Amino acid sequence: MERIFGIIKADDFNLALTNLLIDLYSPEYEKYFEELWFDPAQIDYLTQDELEKLTKVAAIVEYVGNRQPKAKLYEWVYSDRLKLDKPYTPGVEDVDIQRVRRIISAPKEFALRNVFYDEKTIRPI
Repeated sequence: MERIFGIIKADDFNLALTNLLIDLYSPEYEKYFEELWFDPAQIDYLTQDELEKLTKVAAIVEYVGNRQPKAKLYEWVYSDRLKLDKPYTPGVEDVDIQRVRRIISAPKEFALRNVFYDEKTIRPI
């Protein structure tokens, strides 16, 4: 649970998320997926901001985990509580056609949670 709390409570959430992505795409990714255990009961005690951040983390963890052959995905990742009320499309304006494209073409891991990252930005270089 430590790793998850460290990410959602980080002073710089985007940096913490970037570091997570680096770990999940590293050759030692299995070890880093193991560190992502989180008690689903704790979701009820999160602030709205922490819940939104956890939702974004869950989307990324499931997306990358589904593409890493030996990744371990824990139960919390699939919680029904992890869905944003409004579509989250970082880097594009609400009225931008890119936003619509991103939403329409999003992988299920993002679409289910209303989190729409640009897939190109979360892939390893």
